[in-house]
Parts: sequence; structure tokens; C-alpha cells
Amino acid sequence: MSDGLVARQRNYTMDIVKCIAAIGVVPVHFQFPCVIGRILCSVGVCGVVVFFMISGYYAYDPDDEKAAANILKRFKRNLIITLIALGVYLIFTVIEQISLGIFDFWLEKLKDPWLYVRAVFMGDFEFIAGDPLWFMAALIFSYLIFFVLHKLKITKYAYVLLPLLLLLRIGMETYTNTFGADWHMSGNFLVGAMPVMLLGHYIAYRKENFLKIPLYMTVSFAVISAALMFLTVNITVFELDVSQIFKIWCGAEIFILAICLPGSNEVPLISDIGAKYSLYIYLSHYLIGMAIKDVMFSIDAPLWVIDYVLPPVVIVVSVLLSAGIYALVKAIKTKNKAEPSKA
Repeated sequence: MSDGLVARQRNYTMDIVKCIAAIGVVPVHFQFPCVIGRILCSVGVCGVVVFFMISGYYAYDPDDEKAAANILKRFKRNLIITLIALGVYLIFTVIEQISLGIFDFWLEKLKDPWLYVRAVFMGDFEFIAGDPLWFMAALIFSYLIFFVLHKLKITKYAYVLLPLLLLLRIGMETYTNTFGADWHMSGNFLVGAMPVMLLGHYIAYRKENFLKIPLYMTVSFAVISAALMFLTVNITVFELDVSQIFKIWCGAEIFILAICLPGSNEVPLISDIGAKYSLYIYLSHYLIGMAIKDVMFSIDAPLWVIDYVLPPVVIVVSVLLSAGIYALVKAIKTKNKAEPSKA
């Protein structure tokens, strides 16, 4: 088998998980108030963990050369998507800054070299209202690391660092969330992406062992970790936000469950959202939400409208726009494939 332990056939359960994760990201940036908001936000954060695990899982191949080639393709594709997204975010920010009359002040900020260092290595794209782009930057850097690991054929040795990397992520997330420190300390490739991507990679490496775990145990652990996640986002332990422990645990259990139960049939709309639109939803929802929020503020919309109406509206618009983007990209790819045959 050319793909080794990682089967490439469609996993319909994973599509459902990706759909929930993609939609769950919206309440992270546009939160509902009180307990409901914190619970939905935790689902979104857990979803980001799952997305990184999926990326690490499918980066694995027992043949190091094939794995490196596959990772290089993913790196190039995501780099192109990121550069396009950067351009879109930049255009949006320019328009917004001009409308607010503070464009000159914003141009002064662009002269600071430290701004670009933070963007590249810490995923800080807030200067162009590009908060979600940290995910893409972290993903790209992590792919480069996995490429090197496979080229040097030392991925198995990297697994030794997995416990330390997971502790680093948990510790840094706990610190930033508890004390309100700069979240980019944890939202970067080293802390935010590599620990969980390496975990997904390890799960692929040991897939046969994970499949031997009794299903009732995986389901039980998923339920327990989810309950503890929802509990700890609302109740601190010794005044610390320890929810990150259970977000990673819950994400891992759900991910393993999806591998164990791949499903046999797609679910209309949900499968499309998960398999085809999830990345576009992630990249577009923030701009959509900011634009709608600006309009709501301009017409003096009541606060309850912004709190309760904005998130579901952003979800609906993001899904519709992402479906359009996917159709456009598909049409362009189809046209490019057809043109050589005409010649």
C-alpha cells in the first residue's frame, strides 16, 4: 500500500467533525454572552486542535520520500492560499482604515520591522485585522519542519519530544489565558501547531494500536474530556484556566473516534461543509463578521442584536460565501486541466 497505515479513502465521520469544528470557530471571535459563549468558544478552540491533528495525521507516510513529497505539495498549496488571504485581508483593512480616517496612522505602523518579525514567527497579523491567519502561518512552518524530519528520516525520534511539546502548549495556553498575556505566545507554530500536529502524526504512525482500543473506552473518554472541558472553561482551578488540558484531550478522543468509525455514507450539506468548505469558512468568517459588525455599529444596532444575532448570521454568510469560493476554485482547476488537452 503506497499510503501505508494512513488510508486516503473518504472518512465521512471526519467530514462531520470538520464541519462542527469550522462552524465552531465563529463563536471564538464573535462570542455569545455568558456560559453559552464560553462553552461554544471551547468547542471552536477544540476544533482548531482537531484541524492541526488532521494535518499532522495526513502528513504521515511510512515511506519518508513519499511523505516529504506530499508535505511539500501541501506546503505550496497552503502558502498560495495564505498569500491570497493576506491580500484580501490587506484590502479590507485599507478600506476600513480609510473609512475611519486613520489611514496615515496605520501606514506609520507598517514601518516597524518588528511588526513583520511578529507576523512571520508569532502569527501576529492583527495589523491587518488578520487574527485567524496565525493558523495558516503556524501550519506552513510546521509543514516545513515535518518535511525536514522526513527528509532526514528522523520522525520517530521527534516523537520523544511529544510529551514536552504538549506540556509546552498546555503551560503557555494556561499562562496566557489566566493572566491575559499576549496570546501570540501560544498562537504560533512552535506552541500552537507542532505539539498537536505531531500528536496527529504519531496517531497515524501507531494507527493499528489505536484501532485496538475498545470503542466504549474511546467514547467514554471523549464524553468525560468534553464534560471536563465545559466545566473548566467556566470554573477556574486555583485561579488558573486549565481548560487547555481537556481541549487537547477531547480533540484527540474525537479524532481517534472518527478514525475508528469512518462511516460509509456522506451526510448532505454537512459533508460538503466539512470536506470542501471548512478552510474557506475559517479564512472568511472573521472578515465577514467584522464587516457586518461595522454595519451594525453604524446603524446603532442594540447590543443584544450584536451579541445574539451576529454569530449565526456570520455562520450562514460564511458557509454561503465558502461554497461560492469552492465552486470558483473548482471551475478554475477544471479549466486549467482542460486547456492542455485542447492544444
